[in-house]
Amino acid sequence: MPSGEERPNLPTDERVKLEPELTERDKLLDLAREAVIVVDREGKILLWNEGAEQLYGWSEEQAMGKSPLQMLQTQLPRPLAQIENILRREPHWDGELKQTTRQGTRITVASRWALWRDDSGRELGHFQLDTDITRRKQVEHELRVLSGRLLTIRDEERRRWARELHDSVGQLLVGVTMNLSLLQQQVETDSSDGKLLAEGVRLTTEALREIRTISYLLHPPMLDEVGLVSAVRWYAAGFSERSQIKVEVAIEDSLGRFRKELEIAVFRIVQEALSNVHRHSKSDTARIEISARARQLRVKVEDRGKGITSPQGGDGGELTPGVGISGIRERVRQLGGHMQIRSGQSGTAVDVVFPLEQADLKKESVVAS
Repeated sequence: MPSGEERPNLPTDERVKLEPELTERDKLLDLAREAVIVVDREGKILLWNEGAEQLYGWSEEQAMGKSPLQMLQTQLPRPLAQIENILRREPHWDGELKQTTRQGTRITVASRWALWRDDSGRELGHFQLDTDITRRKQVEHELRVLSGRLLTIRDEERRRWARELHDSVGQLLVGVTMNLSLLQQQVETDSSDGKLLAEGVRLTTEALREIRTISYLLHPPMLDEVGLVSAVRWYAAGFSERSQIKVEVAIEDSLGRFRKELEIAVFRIVQEALSNVHRHSKSDTARIEISARARQLRVKVEDRGKGITSPQGGDGGELTPGVGISGIRERVRQLGGHMQIRSGQSGTAVDVVFPLEQADLKKESVVAS
């Protein structure tokens, strides 16, 4: 295996002993569709099967004795020394490599490496199996772009419907309520007509309140006007009133404004997570924690409920995400974050971390270092 330090070549007599063995294996490995490469301790190619010829464009004769890392202009996901250390501890290492074919095409391969040792356990090199996943990565990227567009369209539709409900239906209900109130003044309060009008005013007032609530839930105007912190606190207060679940909000005073897409994503994550608490957890408390430091924005929503049940019937482990969790996961993926769900008998915690770049911050924002 290659590394930053000098290592001796295989002695000539050892190479002679290995050549028949490699030749026999070469015949078998040519049957594999994947690229199979064996390198010695110096990182020079000893075996290059037909799959490697087809994938990379170099013949066996052209590849033998060369370094695949240099020849393929390989971009490793982590330093080579770290990969070597993993191979000495684990049976194999898996990762994605960026490489260049003989034709100059940049490709992505899923690569599995395993140490090659002799009977005494001495390292002779490593075995490498490469599978072209370039098309798969392209499709994944296209799906992410499409998914991002769908999320944007959905958010814009929510904004439009919120405005329509507030400005159109809401104003109509205001007009009806005012007319009923005027009519109510012309009728005796204790009469049957007066009681009917009073009930009508009450119902239209309640309908107007519901319309405004739905409009704000679809897209709270304060999210645009004063930002994420106020919108989350407003939503938590309203959620507590509607669900009778006590919600504690812990947001740093120094937390400022972020770009629109990030603020919308965080608000929707809080919304979906609290909705799951209400529908599934049977918890009477919840906690929202939002903080920004070390160029990361962290959002955590936790409860003290019954936890999420795994497909096997137990708590924790591999959890089957519902629609709400899937929606959160997609928003997190779109913005390059990562999400962790911890669940057990003491409750469930949804923990999301977004990377923060300078472009994510507005001028008045301050992120602690």
